[in-house]
Amino acid sequence: MRGSNGGLTGSKFGKGGRAKASATQEETDQFLEEQNNAHLKELGSMVKDLKGVVVDIGDTVDEQSKFLETLQNSMRGATRAVKGTIGRIDDVMKSGGSKHLCILIAFSLFVLVGLYYLIKSKS
Repeated sequence: MRGSNGGLTGSKFGKGGRAKASATQEETDQFLEEQNNAHLKELGSMVKDLKGVVVDIGDTVDEQSKFLETLQNSMRGATRAVKGTIGRIDDVMKSGGSKHLCILIAFSLFVLVGLYYLIKSKS
């Protein structure tokens, strides 16, 4: 049924129903906006936490890279020392000095046994 103002009379909104519907829509929009803002804050917090984790991982990777470089340099030095020792043993073998070789082997065994007992006593 239409009233004199051209609007519906007896609508489900009743008198002033459109204003109430508009107010309800604004409340809904405001509620959704507040929820979005809360979710944005939460997301920002998560991103901040994730950034901290990524920075920590980067620091750990840098530390381990430095450690590996140091280890690699140490291994190069040890390799050079072993090659030098093997070269000297080879020279002794070629010169026919089996007595020198026996002394070298005995000394090496003595050092290894001494290190073994030293490490064993500290444990």
